[in-house]
Amino acid sequence: MAARLTEIRRIPLPVRPFDLGRVKAEGVNELRLSLGIGSGLSRRPGDPPGRLFAITDRGPNIPADEAKEILGKGADELAGGDKKAKIFPMPAFQPAIVGLDIAATRVRLASKLGLRDAKGEALSGLPTPRDAEAAGDTEQAFDLSGELLPGDPGGVDPESVAAAADGTFWAGEEYGPSLLHIAADGTVIERLVPKGNARFYRRAPYPVRERLPEVFARRRLNRGFEGLTLSSDGRHLHFMTQSALGHPHPSVALWSRNLRLVTFDVKKREVECEHLYRLERPNAFKTDKDAERDDVKIGDMSSVGPYDLLVVERTAKASKIFHVRLTADLRLPPAWLEIEHRPTLEETDGRALKRLGLPILEKRLILDSDRESSLPTKIEGLSWFDERTLVVIDDDDFGIRGERSSVCVLRFDSPII
Repeated sequence: MAARLTEIRRIPLPVRPFDLGRVKAEGVNELRLSLGIGSGLSRRPGDPPGRLFAITDRGPNIPADEAKEILGKGADELAGGDKKAKIFPMPAFQPAIVGLDIAATRVRLASKLGLRDAKGEALSGLPTPRDAEAAGDTEQAFDLSGELLPGDPGGVDPESVAAAADGTFWAGEEYGPSLLHIAADGTVIERLVPKGNARFYRRAPYPVRERLPEVFARRRLNRGFEGLTLSSDGRHLHFMTQSALGHPHPSVALWSRNLRLVTFDVKKREVECEHLYRLERPNAFKTDKDAERDDVKIGDMSSVGPYDLLVVERTAKASKIFHVRLTADLRLPPAWLEIEHRPTLEETDGRALKRLGLPILEKRLILDSDRESSLPTKIEGLSWFDERTLVVIDDDDFGIRGERSSVCVLRFDSPII
C-alpha cells in the first residue's frame, strides 16, 4: 500500500538573516531582495537531525522583457532593446551554499559558504562569455543603469546541490551546463564541462575539465543541470537537465518530453550510463491550465536508496513528485550518448520509442500539488530527513516580485519507498 501524506508543516523563511536589503537606482523602482536559497536541497548522511544544505543560483536577475512591469523601465531603456537579456540588480552577488537547521516552527541559517576560487576571491553569477559561433548559448547582462556587464569566464549559475560524506559538495550548473566540485569552505575544486566547451573557460580561476558528453552542450538556454543528487553510497552522481536538449536543432527542446537521466561515476569522473526519463504532458498539471509543452520541467532530485530517486516535475503553478528506480535492464545503449547518433533521443517521439524498443523509466506518483492544496506549487528543492519525511522548498527568485520562500516538512504514515 502506498504511503499516505499525513502532515504538511510549512515554515516561512524569516526576513532576517535571509535578507539582501533594498536596492535602488535612479529612475527605477526600489527592490527589496531576499537571499534566494530555493534552487536546491540536500542532506548529508550523519549530519544532525534537521540539518540541510540549500543553494542560491546566480543572483537576482530580471528578464528584460519583464523589466517594465518590475522596474518601471523596459528592455529599450535598460538592455539596449535586447528582450532576451537579463538585468542584474546586484552584479557582485556571490552564489553560495547555505546550511539550514530546521526545527518544528523555525528555520535557522547555520552557515553560508560563498563560492570562491583558490585565492579566496568571490565568484560571480555573471554569464560566461561565448565566442561568436556560440553567442546564442548565453545572454547579455545589464545593470540597473542599463550598462552592459562584461562576461565572467568563472561565473556560475548553480541550480542544484549534493552534500558528500567527505564534507565536499557537488552542484549542478546552468551556464555550461557543468558540474562543480566544491570544497567544504566553498572553494571550487574543479568544473566539469561538456567536451569541446573548455575553450570558454580558459581564463577561469579554477581547473576546468571536459568530462561530460558533448551532447549536453545542446542544453536549452537557462535549462541546465536542475536536478542532481548523490547515490546513498556516494559513488555516483545522478543528474538531469531541466528540459530536453535542443538536439539536433534548438527547436526540439520546445516540444520533446525526453530527458537523459545520467549516472556519473564520481571516482572515474565519467558517465557510467543514462536512462530515459519522460516528462508529463502539460494537461497533467490541472491547476496550471495555461501550461504548454515547454513549460513542464524538472525542479530537483533526491536519492532515497541505492537505485531509487525522487524527481520533482513542475510548471509555473503546479508540482508533482515521482519515484523512479534505476535498474540495469532499463539503461539506454551507449550509442545514444554520441552526438552523431540519429535519430537523436530528443527527436524520438512516443511511437518511435516503442518501435525502437527503447526502455523508459516507470514513474510512480508520490505527491501532487493538484491534490494537496497546502503544497508549494513551485517546488525547486527536494531532500529527505528519514524514510517517512521529505522536505521541499519553493524558490522566491530573490524576492524580485515580493515573494518569500517557505520550507515544507512532509510526513508520511509509512516508508515512502
